[in-house]
Amino acid sequence: MIERWHRSMKTAIRCHESKNWLEALPVVLLGLRSSYKEDIKSTAAEMVYGTTLRLPAEYFYDEQTQPNPYIFVERFREQMRNVRPVETAHHTKRRAFTHGTLQNCTHVFVRVDRVRRPLEAPYEGPFLVMERLTDRLYKIQIHGEAVNISIERLKPAHIETHATTGSQPTEVTEVKTTTRTLNKKVKFVTQH
Repeated sequence: MIERWHRSMKTAIRCHESKNWLEALPVVLLGLRSSYKEDIKSTAAEMVYGTTLRLPAEYFYDEQTQPNPYIFVERFREQMRNVRPVETAHHTKRRAFTHGTLQNCTHVFVRVDRVRRPLEAPYEGPFLVMERLTDRLYKIQIHGEAVNISIERLKPAHIETHATTGSQPTEVTEVKTTTRTLNKKVKFVTQH
């Protein structure tokens, strides 16, 4: 009951136009304590005090004031004239992030969209870009097979190319390695 009461209290405070929620709090609390709960067949005040609370409208009831339907209709018409459509948000127009170098790279990584095994990399590759079919669809060579993949799953692969010419000799150096065995005794201390 408490969680539902807190949710109702927060909703009622939000319904007031006042930015200062402390101003609306007394009226909200009075309304919540005197509202009838269908499931318990009573109000919160009846459960606490044993009787209903006297609401401010019950103190001052004036029978001479009759509501004027003409004033209500005029206010309603004015309110309806001020109603304007609100532009809705287009969630489908959001474009996916694309890397800047994706347009001119030769190789790409492909994101794995299935449930991955433990310690499996999120991307596979690198794979060769065979053709850019559209600005959103690339033809990639994966294991010798041409596959069309959306750019939302692609990440550019920056492959380092080694340009070695036959006219320049490459220098090979030998590295000497030495090995040595350690003869240390290890003692384990046991406590009883």
